[in-house]
Amino acid sequence: MRLLNILFIVFFSLSGISCKKLLDVDPTRLLGEESMWNTQTDAKAAMLGLLGLSKAAFCDNERYWLYGDLRTIDGKGGDFRSTQRLDLKAISQNKLTASYPLIESLRNWRRFYAVVNAANVFLENAPKIIERDPHYLPVDFRIEAAHARFLRALAYFNLVRIWGDVPLILSSNDGQFGNKPRESKEKILAFIEEEIKAIIPDVPVVYKDNNIEPEVPRASWHMGEWQALKKHGAYAILAQVYAWQGKYADAAICAKWVLDNRTLQALTTGGPSQPMNFLSADQVRQMFRGEFGSNQYSILFGFPHNFVNGEASNSGCLETLTLAAPYILRKSLPDIYVPKDTILSVFKEIGDQRFYIDPVTALPNGDRYFGVFDRPIPVFTKVFIIKDSNPPPLNSLTGVGSDGSITLFGSSIVLSRPEDMRLLLAEAYTVLGDTDAAFTLLNDARAARGLPAFNLANGSLIDAIFTERRKEFMGEGHRWYDMVRYKKIKNNDPAFNAMIQDGGIYWPIAKEVISQNPLLVQYPHWSNN
Repeated sequence: MRLLNILFIVFFSLSGISCKKLLDVDPTRLLGEESMWNTQTDAKAAMLGLLGLSKAAFCDNERYWLYGDLRTIDGKGGDFRSTQRLDLKAISQNKLTASYPLIESLRNWRRFYAVVNAANVFLENAPKIIERDPHYLPVDFRIEAAHARFLRALAYFNLVRIWGDVPLILSSNDGQFGNKPRESKEKILAFIEEEIKAIIPDVPVVYKDNNIEPEVPRASWHMGEWQALKKHGAYAILAQVYAWQGKYADAAICAKWVLDNRTLQALTTGGPSQPMNFLSADQVRQMFRGEFGSNQYSILFGFPHNFVNGEASNSGCLETLTLAAPYILRKSLPDIYVPKDTILSVFKEIGDQRFYIDPVTALPNGDRYFGVFDRPIPVFTKVFIIKDSNPPPLNSLTGVGSDGSITLFGSSIVLSRPEDMRLLLAEAYTVLGDTDAAFTLLNDARAARGLPAFNLANGSLIDAIFTERRKEFMGEGHRWYDMVRYKKIKNNDPAFNAMIQDGGIYWPIAKEVISQNPLLVQYPHWSNN
């Protein structure tokens, strides 16, 4: 682990040199670029640095969940609310120009452009290593270049979902960046599409020691360091990209590929077995643990915080915001919570294995999603991975720190899992008019959570699909983006449509960024607020 930390620091320093003018990062002369790109170890250091920057872009200030789960407009959107913190309350009320350090940080896209720059640096320099180190094979570069291009595309996908039109930077240019204006979101999304499609042939469906995959002729270091990108993950993110644009025929093709290929023989032949299963309600929490058992392999793509690799932290995980006593001892109240009236309006079907109130006892069916429901402010316990000595069975953590005295969190950031693809495919089929297929997928999802088949007497099919997504992915960073897609499909909310037109569905750009680049123009919605 010490080696990994050193490698990360080295590459972060290099990235600081290369993106000085773009990001205003102070240069560090610990390692010059010429001495960096000579050996296979240098490539590994660069890839780990790129991964670290990508992870930080999601984890810093818990921004993945603040962007995706907390933001609301007129009470619509995120299900979470702030208990006491005024900065979090402002986000939940869509007051995104408020003068709080946290919100100013969230308005700044620096973290994501650090990823873009690091990927550009790698793609420009790693080919030199093939000539200088015979141990660094072309196949090594092909797989690692695919990861770099994917992580750059993923950074741009988040940039375009959060800020809309953004600058498109595809070269490190030795750190000498001129000011660039915003490019249209359509151009950015077209670039993302082409990048992900281009790298899919270069990543395998599985990484294993037994050389099942011809694309990976030898054991890869990725296996021991982090859960590397596979074809399923690339297709899953590409499906999300298509859905965001309303290209539902393409989204359906990608999502269906993931679902049709969950049980490929290569995934379960040899060791370790890596099945991509639909998970039971109990297994969902175990999936977030991301290092024991097979449930972690149902994460199509994400970022782990594994205890065994020393990645657990007291920040950067959802639990930082959502857990409180009695689950951890240092906080009497969580920073954010789901109000009881929201919970009861969303989880109102008896028998829902995630949460429901028993009509006989008037008690919750468990704490898979919410704990201490007898209190005015319940605690969101769906994602609940704290420091302990053993893999946690559901709701019965044991070992040092399991009493909440050691507040280290180890949950993965899950960008997609098979359930996401199933409901995204149902969404696509509904828009495309294949309602029979959409009904089947929705009812499969409902049956997996103990619910009966959906009846149109209870509402529209598209409403039911998005309600199911709201329940299944609560606390997983999807809610705001789901609501934007839903509003675009329904097209019956003039006020929201106006926000789409004037940029109100995006975040404002930080004043610091605009002051450094006068070519950037704020969206009208935020210029007037």
